[in-house]
Amino acid sequence: MGVYTRVQLEEAGIARSSLTRRLRSGALVRLLPGVYSDPEPSYIELCAAVHLWREDAVLSHATAAYLWDLLDDIPSIVHATVPRSVRAGGAEWLTLHRRTVAATERHGLPVVSVTQCFVDVASTLSGLELEQFFDRNIGTKVSWRAVADQCDVAKKMKGMTEVRRQLLLCCPGTLSEPERLVARALLARGIRMEINARIGHYVGDLVCYRARVDVEIDGRKFHSAPFAFDNDRVRQNWMLLSDWLVLRFSAASVYRNVDQVADQIADVVRRRRKNRRA
Repeated sequence: MGVYTRVQLEEAGIARSSLTRRLRSGALVRLLPGVYSDPEPSYIELCAAVHLWREDAVLSHATAAYLWDLLDDIPSIVHATVPRSVRAGGAEWLTLHRRTVAATERHGLPVVSVTQCFVDVASTLSGLELEQFFDRNIGTKVSWRAVADQCDVAKKMKGMTEVRRQLLLCCPGTLSEPERLVARALLARGIRMEINARIGHYVGDLVCYRARVDVEIDGRKFHSAPFAFDNDRVRQNWMLLSDWLVLRFSAASVYRNVDQVADQIADVVRRRRKNRRA
């Protein structure tokens, strides 16, 4: 299995007539002008085909994000960036973007930098998908500061406004989707809480030290286990005796009405901050 240029095939002794027969029989498929592969090429082989087709092509957007392990699912198409002067067509599985970008190497292929991926993705994703991308990868795969610095390098590129907004609103460190949804909803209400933060010997899901409020988002499976159930009670008693207020919400209630949950938390946190300041 592999990807080959016409020159490579000729150097291997495959004449043009033999190449034509192999294409007609399906033994080889034409991916791009002058580039061929065995049937059913993998996604990585499609990426390699783009590089063989044009050496000035740089894999970008969702493709680069996947190659940098920022996306779990294989993209449906290959994205590559070529110089603005290029007017070549591509294929139905390939989308070309025209601009000037710097290239680095990943898996032996030319790709945009890992920080540039955040700019690219912000120009192609939106809503929940984009939020999840930032929250999942900032602080784990790439530092917040590194992406912020990239904003200065690529300040005129499409997607930059959304990148800056996501950096202000992102909630890295959440361990579940319900936690992430609540943290985002609180930020929209002007309440930033520490995520999975230490309180004595314990760790709170969402913590406000100033108000001494700990918000716990409970999944049924984990918290219904006998040991977890008992430990939750010991933990909660310690919190109360240490002047901490614990608010508990089920994951189901978050999914059902995250705005209602966030409104209640925000109201409590604001009142506790005000009272403790007084």
